[in-house]
Amino acid sequence: MKTAILLPLLHALSLLSEAAAYSNHDETWALGNGYSLQRSAEKILIADQKDVIWSAALPFLSASAGQDQISGTSGAFNITKVDEAICQEQDISSISKTQWDEAVNGAAVQLAGSLLDCGDEDMTYIATFWVPEDLSDRIAFDIKVSSGSSGRTYQRVYLTFDSNADEDIYGLGAQASFASLKGQDVPVFTREQGVGRGDMPVTQYENANGTFAGGNRFTTYTSIPSYVSTDSNGFYLSLDSTALTFLDFTKSDTTTVRYGALNFRGALFRASNMFEAVERLTAYTGRMPALPSWVDEGAVLGVQGGQRKVSNIVQEGLDLECPIAAVWLQDWSGTHAQEGPYINVSRLWWNWENDEVLYPEWPAFVQGLRSQHGVRTLSYINTFLANVSTKPDGFRRNLYAEADRLHYTVQNTTTNSTAIISSGPGLDAGIIDLTNPGLRSWFGEVMRSQVWNFANISGFMSDFGEYTPVTPDTSLYNTSDALFFHNSYPYLWAQYQRQLVESLDLQDEALLFHRSASMNSNRYMNLFWVGDQNVDWGLNDGIKSVVTIMTHMGLSGYSQQHSDIGGYTTVLTYSGFNITRSPELLGRWGELAAVSSAVFRSHEGNIPEVNAQFYSNAGTYGYYAYNARMFVSLAPYRRKILETECATRGWPLLRPPVMYHTDDAEARKINYQSFYLGPSLYVAPVLDPHTFELEVYLPGRCEFTHVWTGMRYHGGQRVRVGTPYGKPAVFLVGGNEMPELESFLQFVKRENGTSIDVA
Repeated sequence: MKTAILLPLLHALSLLSEAAAYSNHDETWALGNGYSLQRSAEKILIADQKDVIWSAALPFLSASAGQDQISGTSGAFNITKVDEAICQEQDISSISKTQWDEAVNGAAVQLAGSLLDCGDEDMTYIATFWVPEDLSDRIAFDIKVSSGSSGRTYQRVYLTFDSNADEDIYGLGAQASFASLKGQDVPVFTREQGVGRGDMPVTQYENANGTFAGGNRFTTYTSIPSYVSTDSNGFYLSLDSTALTFLDFTKSDTTTVRYGALNFRGALFRASNMFEAVERLTAYTGRMPALPSWVDEGAVLGVQGGQRKVSNIVQEGLDLECPIAAVWLQDWSGTHAQEGPYINVSRLWWNWENDEVLYPEWPAFVQGLRSQHGVRTLSYINTFLANVSTKPDGFRRNLYAEADRLHYTVQNTTTNSTAIISSGPGLDAGIIDLTNPGLRSWFGEVMRSQVWNFANISGFMSDFGEYTPVTPDTSLYNTSDALFFHNSYPYLWAQYQRQLVESLDLQDEALLFHRSASMNSNRYMNLFWVGDQNVDWGLNDGIKSVVTIMTHMGLSGYSQQHSDIGGYTTVLTYSGFNITRSPELLGRWGELAAVSSAVFRSHEGNIPEVNAQFYSNAGTYGYYAYNARMFVSLAPYRRKILETECATRGWPLLRPPVMYHTDDAEARKINYQSFYLGPSLYVAPVLDPHTFELEVYLPGRCEFTHVWTGMRYHGGQRVRVGTPYGKPAVFLVGGNEMPELESFLQFVKRENGTSIDVA
């Protein structure tokens, strides 16, 4: 512990000493607002009056040729780096001030020079640094490299700068496998996360046919080029810097940004703590819009199967005292079967009109649930249009055919037609081209007339965003570089849907949840969901990964999150290896959602009939109802945090212990094992089967009170507490007992004697 405190202190003293030495150096250029750029013989340093903000040793810029190899289909992209003719040296021929309209003082400092020994040639560069007028607590930068004259095509630039060896890194989007990203080389590329992601043997089975369907520990639906650190450093690339990027933290004393084009922008800063770092980050990215208040009222039941089945399940839940806020009916547009091992898989028809077999009275049915039971309805929309010409029960409009004829989909120049995305037999689809103003107008009419105004729904899962092809024959209306555009699509998708909601004046009612995002998407989505996890206890792609994703997404500016209760992905193989959901996993996942998430929503999964469902029997529904009541009991506390900290400062609702305890070496190691829910609750969920006792590390030096027993413990130690079904390890933190926690404490008192059986 003493070593963990001493190392950052020594590093800080070293930087202060270095800053003091440079402050008297002749080569110092004022950047404005107290910041300056300083140069020594071998180093560039940016500091304010008291601290070093950023430093880099020469050479801090490089470039390379070589075309990275990206293979894969249906969103499962595999990336192989190719680096050729890497520049070995850098010189600085001049440092000067230049007029810069974006700067707080109207001026920037530019470094100009050459990148040397790039194969058989040299290249020139300009690196510009300034303090932004609108965000004067950081340094912005602009890097431009001019390609050489040899005819070789240079593809990327490397920016390398100093990092404290003891500094831990968090963020970069939906990272599921690491507590800290220090030591990793993280790609910034949104794609299918894969099935397994390194959990064995499922990843091996999924990748056995030569595809990349299993993914790895870096594949993710949401990858964002920003991070914050335990040294309170922050870094991000700008909204328009969307090329394929790697953030390389594998060297302990440096960070390298490998950017897949010759020009890019970003910013960096040093805050006073990790909370302020997130606040500064979200001052640029924006903060998530408010959640509608109705989500606090209970569970969102994920159900499929048609009007009668949904009505019966709602009534059964009300009889079991399950608070129900809404139903989520992803099959509202109809389903069809795809052949799979042992059993057919039900897939959705991506044609945005109600299915007249499952939901023949859709508007009246939606209104009836709301009028009779106070239960809202959520539906499902994604970025695809499926060809429904073979839909056996017919259709009113074939949206795919209309969009294909008008070239409103992402195009393939080889076929001069829609770039087909196949999602298994019988499901060919096109991706709507959000760069096309004609598509935006046409699809807006579809959304208004067939989704929002047709029935009194309250939102939907806003799915996908990560599938845009990157092949040379991919064509979009308003861009010529599909690979550069790829990471922009989730941003445009979130922006488009939010603007539509606001045009309908539904922003206080609508709930839209996304799994794919990119830089600045958070300003347009009021809920993030962590994607499709396996229905198991896995580290990289099971229940444990949910907490890790929420941690990194929260530190990427996504304060309001949740997961599919019970997970999504079932795996059936002809080899006898299967992953199906147990009642115990479903119940424990419900506990996790109750004490971690902004919304409590279940999912039947991709093969509902082989999995335990919350409505399978009285026991599973009773456990689910109990967890939903626990979620509702936390609503006043949760809403207070959302309104006073998440909305105004961008702080996450779920917080890793390291945010409060950066000098605690044990807290830094915590991945999924525990977290803070706001400032007043510390939670250790049960994430392993048949676990009725947990050893919990309590960080820091304050007092923790176990809510179920009233036992008090001092921080800085491990304690062992009982965790029977329905009782995750929850602690009150110190004397910070907010009045909004009273309903939760009453729930604990009322339910403390409840015994839950799991069949």
